[in-house]
Amino acid sequence: MRTKIAAIAATVLLTGAALATASPAWASDPGGGAAWDHIWTTSDATQGGTVYIEEHGDVVELCDTAADGYAPRVEILTQASNGQYNFHYSLTASGGFGTCITRSASNGGVYDLPENDNIAVEIYLGPHVGFDGSEHYYLNDN
Repeated sequence: MRTKIAAIAATVLLTGAALATASPAWASDPGGGAAWDHIWTTSDATQGGTVYIEEHGDVVELCDTAADGYAPRVEILTQASNGQYNFHYSLTASGGFGTCITRSASNGGVYDLPENDNIAVEIYLGPHVGFDGSEHYYLNDN
């Protein structure tokens, strides 16, 4: 009986240690089989939002990566011929910590980004642009 209890206790301890050191897969990669070309986070201390970009297929995935009470948002802007960036669309991961929202060219309409154009990505927390936000750019050439 002692051997059985010792074996169960060892299993519980080892499982607990493995879980304590594991991090959620989506914290660095939300999965889904995409090979992410760009990964950017909000500029707050807990990096409460992360956006993943795959140029091929115009995949944009936004995840809430901190239990901070804020919903991360992303705005996608495209550069016009006059050099100005114009709002294209926005996404909000509003379901709380661990929530992700994904859009891609396969959704059609505004989600199909123009090829060979510069794209601006603004990621931030909460309802106001600039709150713990960061701005990034890439050439959509895939």
